[in-house]
Amino acid sequence: SGTVKSYGGETENVTVTLTPEKGTPMTTVVTGNSAAYKFENVSAGTYTLKVEKKGHAPWTEEITVGDGNVTKDVTIYLIGDVNGDGLITPNDASLISQHCVGSYVIPNALLPAADVDGNGTITPNDASLVLQHCVGTYVIN
Repeated sequence: SGTVKSYGGETENVTVTLTPEKGTPMTTVVTGNSAAYKFENVSAGTYTLKVEKKGHAPWTEEITVGDGNVTKDVTIYLIGDVNGDGLITPNDASLISQHCVGSYVIPNALLPAADVDGNGTITPNDASLVLQHCVGTYVIN
């Protein structure tokens, strides 16, 4: 169980999936920018926890379940929001550009949000897309 913090639409669904190494995934859907989730009767073992919300970089982590309860709070960030303030601004584009030339290091938790074009790498194109989004000529999904 835990709480998912996110940004954007307060009424957007947040999908939380718990997938065992072998077996069937369990999924719950919650709403809000601070939404509690819970999975009951989870057997001991290793699982992958994945949290997704439209317009946000997905978050994935391996979770080990033993005899006791496991609490995992998660924050997911808007795609393009690399300073984690909940907004997509030209400052985010600047940070991506600085990251590309080695003068700024984007924190690990925010790296997925910096990959705006979703190609698996952070490049000047990602900074360009953020700027285009800020002036209304590109929609970040």
